[in-house]
Amino acid sequence: MLIPRRNIWQQSIYLMGLYGQYLKIYLKTLVEYRSDTLIAVGAGILAQGSTLLFLTVIFQRIPKLADWSFYEMIFIFGLAATGKALNQTLFNAPFSLTGYIRRGLMDVMMVRPVGVLFQTIGLSQELNGVGQLVTGVVIMVYSAAHLDMSWTVWTFLYCMVALFSSAIIQFAILLTISVLTFWVQEIRSLIYPVNWLYDFTRYPLEIFHPILRVLLTYVIPYALGSFFPAAFLLRPEQYSWAAWGVPAVAAIVMALAYWLWSFGIRKYSSVAG
Repeated sequence: MLIPRRNIWQQSIYLMGLYGQYLKIYLKTLVEYRSDTLIAVGAGILAQGSTLLFLTVIFQRIPKLADWSFYEMIFIFGLAATGKALNQTLFNAPFSLTGYIRRGLMDVMMVRPVGVLFQTIGLSQELNGVGQLVTGVVIMVYSAAHLDMSWTVWTFLYCMVALFSSAIIQFAILLTISVLTFWVQEIRSLIYPVNWLYDFTRYPLEIFHPILRVLLTYVIPYALGSFFPAAFLLRPEQYSWAAWGVPAVAAIVMALAYWLWSFGIRKYSSVAG
């Protein structure tokens, strides 16, 4: 059977439709396993709620933290949490790559007329991300309602772009590490600690040591997908560069990760070999 020839627009529409089918399967899974879905939502509420309780206790003793008020801190936390949940829900593929290789599923993907990376993304939605996604959005809305923020159509669109950029930055960083599994049998022991570093960016970078700030901004740029877009929405005159810097960094790190992925997939040898 010959693969139909498509131009770039036709291919884009085809892939969006195909990914829609993956999401439909994911939504059916949420409905089918209602108990698991409710537990995931409850776990997300508890996880985020515990952090909110911690921040509430801290701000009962101090008026500001590194010149950020309580509701500003909550907004930063909410945007970072939503970005991470979006990544878990839609782009959890790096955590699944090793399993796909060991089970031989990678070999099956490589003979299909769709890119392997696209398939791994489509098959790797994470149930636990749903609860955190819901609570993250609620936290953002709640904190924004208590802040003097000017919401326009462009501000709302930037917020959407920032959240998607956050998910892409996280995905690209973890994909870069997971590609090593083409040469090393077990890499998840490195993926998880790097993933946990993102939690630092749920707070203002000023409260951390300069070395950690440099690490999270220039080496593993998680802060470009969490703290800085939130800071731009809160203080646009001070962080104006984040308007273009956040999506630009997302595009750059994704391009680098995809280049490394393409190199790795060419070096991949079948488990049957």
